[in-house]
Amino acid sequence: MLMLQNVIGPGLRAKLGNAVLAARLFQRQSPSSALYFVDSLANLIGSRFEYRDRPIRRITGSLFVCGDAAVVIRYIGQRELAILERRKFGRVYLLVDDDFFALNDNDGLPSDYRQKLLAYRDGIMRRLMEFVTHVVAPSQRILAGYGHKHTLYLDPAQCHATGSLAHHQGRRGLDVVFAATRSHLFDLHFFADAIAEFLLARPDARLTTFLNGHAPKVLKGLHNAIHLPTMGWNRYQAFVAENHFHVAIAPALATDFNRARSLSRLHDHAAYGAAGIYSRQAPFSGIIADGNSGLLLRNEPACWRDALFGLAKQPDRAEKLATEGQALSRRLGDRQRVRSFWMQELGMGRPDRPDAVQ
Repeated sequence: MLMLQNVIGPGLRAKLGNAVLAARLFQRQSPSSALYFVDSLANLIGSRFEYRDRPIRRITGSLFVCGDAAVVIRYIGQRELAILERRKFGRVYLLVDDDFFALNDNDGLPSDYRQKLLAYRDGIMRRLMEFVTHVVAPSQRILAGYGHKHTLYLDPAQCHATGSLAHHQGRRGLDVVFAATRSHLFDLHFFADAIAEFLLARPDARLTTFLNGHAPKVLKGLHNAIHLPTMGWNRYQAFVAENHFHVAIAPALATDFNRARSLSRLHDHAAYGAAGIYSRQAPFSGIIADGNSGLLLRNEPACWRDALFGLAKQPDRAEKLATEGQALSRRLGDRQRVRSFWMQELGMGRPDRPDAVQ
């Protein structure tokens, strides 16, 4: 190593250092930035370290600049806010996928998570909105709160490769995944006893969550329930690419916050090659064809328990639901659609060919 350092001159070391920093910058990516912006525009985005000739410049993981326009993805800090204050952009787009106007004691969110959102809403976001000209969101419920701005609807892209369905053939047992963060913890709590009943009755079944120590107590002690730690976006994408499930559950309590969520869970389920089960309410009640591209259930725990028992006994039905769910995800999650949206908004002319999307 010492010999190598002696050979490499200071100029080359600087270039290598910039390349490493650029790689780290591009790796620090949130799910929202990938779903709504970066993955659909990858070959148009550069930084001050790499690809500087590209039309979109990545300033931070949540702030992008294209000419006289800036795009803020979800949340920013003081650094990004200072840039917006200094540059005076002609247009500032805010992509927001949380309903900040639905935060209350009955929103079904963990209290610390809610307090974090409230602190952001009443702090930095209040100052941010002085600069925002356009609000982009995957829900009309969210957009309704920003009527004094230009509002634009945008569904998330499918950022995972479509999963294989081979695991449905000749399967034994039933692999179930709850592919949600802790913001859905109370939703799972409501159904936890029913899910535990299924797992106890079917020891050949298995549940996987990403809740780690936060998982409901009734599900923690089960030998066929695995609670993985929360993963960063890049690690999660690798996990999705390497793992398949037969069924994916997305229970959601009937709260305004949940009704304003996006359809990104559909894309997760499709990537896992799983039959999706959803609460019969927005956003999925207007998207999923019940019994075809997924199951829509009432928020009654017994319904979810019985659905799991049914799919455990009907592998062909589970595979059919997974197949149609994937077709729906490909149609609604087309990355070229997201690319075209931003190219038009950012004044980059006609969208280029679909195979240019990376």
